[in-house]
Amino acid sequence: MVMQDEHMDVHILKTEQFGDVEVRAENIFRFADGVLGFEDIREYVLIADDTTAPIRWLISVEQPEIGFPVLSPAYIDPAYSAGKEYTDTQRYSTLVIVTLSPAGITANMKAPVVLDVESQQGKQVVLSSDKHSPNHPLRTQSRA
Repeated sequence: MVMQDEHMDVHILKTEQFGDVEVRAENIFRFADGVLGFEDIREYVLIADDTTAPIRWLISVEQPEIGFPVLSPAYIDPAYSAGKEYTDTQRYSTLVIVTLSPAGITANMKAPVVLDVESQQGKQVVLSSDKHSPNHPLRTQSRA
């Protein structure tokens, strides 16, 4: 559920994970094409939570029950690049979506999310190279 303050351009997101979250319009990233599988959801906010650091959360403004755990790919591969057009680290923040499954925890290194902090635009970039996997293992579960 989203509530908007009439006096300021502030949204109150009602989330299960974080309770009520106050989000200012200037902190919302707009994705013209959405995120893969969620193409109709266009506005997201990035939330940091000390209890899950270094994982952050890309939460939908339109549907706050939808969110993605994200991680800087530098934690996995310090030389990782989403493409030469996104090398300006003052302007672009690159994140990979993390997935938890019975097989373990993986990161989608093949299709990173790139946030342009100057224009507040976001996009998911599918890399053409086969160098990276959409299911890069972060941790394998121990076998008993």
